[in-house]
Amino acid sequence: AAEGRGHNLCLLLNGSPLPYSMTIFQAIRQFGLSSSSRGAPAAAPDAAPAGALPSSIGQRLWGDVYTIHYRLASDMPELDAADAVESSHDAAPPAAAPAAERQVTVSAHDADPLLCRLGGQRPTVVPPSDPSSSVLQLLCFLQALCDSWHCLYSAAELAEMGVAGAALPASALLNRKLNAKLMRQLQDPLALCSRSLPDWCSALTSNCAFLFTFESRRLFLHSTAFGLSRALQRLQQHSRERGPVAGSHERSESRLSRLPRQKVRISRSRVMDSAFKVMELYASHKALLEVEYFGEVGTGLGPTLEFYTLVSLELRRADLGLWLSEEAPLAKDGDDVDKTYAYTPFGLYPRPVPQGAAGDGIGSRTTQLFTFIGRFVAKAMLDNRLVDLPFSTVFYRYLLGHELGMADLASISPQMSRSLKQLQDLAMQYALASAKGALSAEQRASLTLQGVDVADLGLDFTLPGYPHVELVPRGAEREVTLDNLSEYVQLVLQTMLHTGVRGQMEAFGRGFSEVFGVERLRAFSPDELDLLFNGARESWERDVVIEQLKFDHGYTRSSQAVVFLLEILSELSEPELRQFLRFVTGSPRLPVGGLARLSPRLTIVQKRPENGVSPDAYLPSVMTCANYLKLPDYSSKAVMKERLLTAISEGQGCFLLS
Repeated sequence: AAEGRGHNLCLLLNGSPLPYSMTIFQAIRQFGLSSSSRGAPAAAPDAAPAGALPSSIGQRLWGDVYTIHYRLASDMPELDAADAVESSHDAAPPAAAPAAERQVTVSAHDADPLLCRLGGQRPTVVPPSDPSSSVLQLLCFLQALCDSWHCLYSAAELAEMGVAGAALPASALLNRKLNAKLMRQLQDPLALCSRSLPDWCSALTSNCAFLFTFESRRLFLHSTAFGLSRALQRLQQHSRERGPVAGSHERSESRLSRLPRQKVRISRSRVMDSAFKVMELYASHKALLEVEYFGEVGTGLGPTLEFYTLVSLELRRADLGLWLSEEAPLAKDGDDVDKTYAYTPFGLYPRPVPQGAAGDGIGSRTTQLFTFIGRFVAKAMLDNRLVDLPFSTVFYRYLLGHELGMADLASISPQMSRSLKQLQDLAMQYALASAKGALSAEQRASLTLQGVDVADLGLDFTLPGYPHVELVPRGAEREVTLDNLSEYVQLVLQTMLHTGVRGQMEAFGRGFSEVFGVERLRAFSPDELDLLFNGARESWERDVVIEQLKFDHGYTRSSQAVVFLLEILSELSEPELRQFLRFVTGSPRLPVGGLARLSPRLTIVQKRPENGVSPDAYLPSVMTCANYLKLPDYSSKAVMKERLLTAISEGQGCFLLS
């Protein structure tokens, strides 16, 4: 039927009306097989997942005949399109609301953080009548307790115990049988092509992520959110890793899953303007983006990775005013520090700005920038690239729709959190004393902050450090007193974590969802999202690194130059190691999985001098498209380190022939 008009016919299979958006293959899987063939509920560990095809059914799927009946829609007034869609989910657990639709909330400043976490509403993964429902609810409760156990102890007790992080390792709640079933589902090309994976796959990975490994959830994301071509390419890569494939079959698979490429050429001197235009035109396209620069011969992976690195750096400029930042500390040598970029030691988090209840009024430029950042990050994920935007944990928690509280404020602004905690303690003392009856003048006089009355602190209802951000209308004219201190503390917390950054976060989400749905990220924790966005951080220990490198064209792992290089790499500071990685690969971070997953492998080859010139006269050079480091055979470790540091600091910013 044409858009805007009702449907004239209703299709039925085995007496069940079919949703108008359902494919024939999906209809057969859901309604064409007997209930005994379709299997038990997904969450039952020893049963087949709902919608999964046992081997015996898969063998006769194409040999059976399925009769589809049709009736006039007018003959079935009780069924319309919405009813048909609803009936299709009778056998499947209802999925929880997408993360993008979750309303971010801020807990009361005096609420118990553990009770807030444990008492929060749990997503309905399966119907309450399902036997597995109570088990899943209990597992969700245990997982929340495992993450928030530290709230049971004071800071002094935690320091004495000397432990941090989760109470149990991530694998403690892992269900290996469900994880294996999910992996088998992702190896079914027909299910991927027809988009007919069982509903439990999405429901459980999103709401009970702890049941699956990070790699399984990442593969599910790639297989369901990144388009069919990328899903088939991932499946083909997995098949190659499992064993050799016949040549002709491999070539046909390669043609089937080959990704289209979109090459763009930009100006290095106007990288931000070019990036805005490129993301506006191509972010939502499924083609693989490749970037080249005017006047440079470099092409392929290296320039593209550097593009994401350069734009990431530009987005952190202080003059954009996007991020919550602090005053940079003085340099060790007493020189002035570079204030070009925002100093964000606790991660990137939007700078609070005045805005309306719906996140409006923040300025078109700020909205455009955060929308661009969302597109930029999502496109990098889609193309398996890395950005260099170390977002704070609170940024990720907001993006995932988690409830925020005082602990989140402490992670982005410890100084403000300490001051607010003192006011919070005073407000709670006042509330407890007031609950016993009216306070006398002496009692009120005793409630002070380090001997100073609240009214004498000079506070008003504006955000500390941001006098233009009013917590209430005409807040600059309203003084903070002992009577309204609790309201002030709550409004500061609410503004810092939600109402002052809502417009920026919504703009980021809108831009991200132009590429693929931001709700797909719900299957990951904040730490895992940082890994997906920015790549891995790992220490380069000599014995580990040597197993991941490749040596060729004059070098072996026992060569003297290789020994020098490995010793130097293990001694580099984190900033120097970032510079080295950017010099060699184009990106300052390693992909998910670390150095072992770098593709192509980092290869060390010998750079031979010409015309009898000493190797000490040469600088190392690289081929970023192949991750090649061309290293002269230096006379000593000291010379190699000096030449290498010179190369990685001076050899950035241009791709030329080497």
